[in-house]
Amino acid sequence: MQDNINQGVKPGRRTIFHNLLDPELIAGSNVPTVDDMAGEAFSMCVAASDTTGNALTTATYQLIRNTKIYGLVKGELRRAFPDPNQRFPYATLEKLPYLTGVVKEAQR
Repeated sequence: MQDNINQGVKPGRRTIFHNLLDPELIAGSNVPTVDDMAGEAFSMCVAASDTTGNALTTATYQLIRNTKIYGLVKGELRRAFPDPNQRFPYATLEKLPYLTGVVKEAQR
């Protein structure tokens, strides 16, 4: 990646690593080492999985604890997906208002 940046090759899709290595963005700073970038990648993966895991744990706990809310979410899902063996397309899931509310509340 560093060689491509040095040669002026433009990436098809920029990543965080392009920004970390871009000489215009890091002017006056030290260029990160491979170990530095590996640490950044690990931090991004862990941070994302930790917050997602916490949100899902909170949502699951609250749904189990509150049978009324659980029933509303379950009913909404059953109406949207009457066949339990079909796939749950994201486009359909994001249109379910009660499920969306539960997920947003868990993220708060």
